[in-house]
Amino acid sequence: MINRKCILSVCLCLVMFMLAGCVQMRELTEEEQDIVAEYSAGIVLQHAENYKKRLEKQETPAAPESSQPPQATAAPENTPEPATAEGSGEEPSLTQVSLDDLYQVSGMETKYTSFKSCDKYSNQIAAHEGEWLYIVNFRVTNTTKKPLKVDLSERRIKYLLNVDGSEYQAHPSFLDNGGMDFLKTKIPPGASEKAVVVFRVPEKAKNPGSVTVTVRDEGKCETEIRLK
Repeated sequence: MINRKCILSVCLCLVMFMLAGCVQMRELTEEEQDIVAEYSAGIVLQHAENYKKRLEKQETPAAPESSQPPQATAAPENTPEPATAEGSGEEPSLTQVSLDDLYQVSGMETKYTSFKSCDKYSNQIAAHEGEWLYIVNFRVTNTTKKPLKVDLSERRIKYLLNVDGSEYQAHPSFLDNGGMDFLKTKIPPGASEKAVVVFRVPEKAKNPGSVTVTVRDEGKCETEIRLK
């Protein structure tokens, strides 16, 4: 509770002070009267217990909630990226070059000469039941004046036969020089040597409308030969 005696004493002192000032001094201005009143009110409130409690319990009013619903942020569109050649399964196109530029054997000249469609090429090479053979003939020439060693056995050059849109891979020939796909030989100066590539295909492919052979150095270049 408020200490009434204290409050009355303060008020009495203020009244006496103001009366004495009226006699002995000039009148207070309006601003000075406001200061005295504010000071008096502050002294009274300092002794008011309820006022202190109100100050301690006073809380900052919460900010009013907005009645408008929050706006949702639009999610970025997930635009698919164009598929790469690897993801689409398509092989990138390779540079078309000549046979000599593909093999890159200094002093060796290579030419396609002919092909043969048959069921038997030699005692070592014959078609199995339901098969047919395509024998593609090449000729390699040593254009230098000294013996030329040729070794394509580790080059892993691919030979692909296309018969009316169907593709077949080459088979080992098991010939003395290894065949063109595994050629390993020694050619005398100025001499030539025959080398073949053997393909085994279904028998139904023995009368084609169009036949091509692609010689491919994987990942670098290729040469396409139309058989005739």
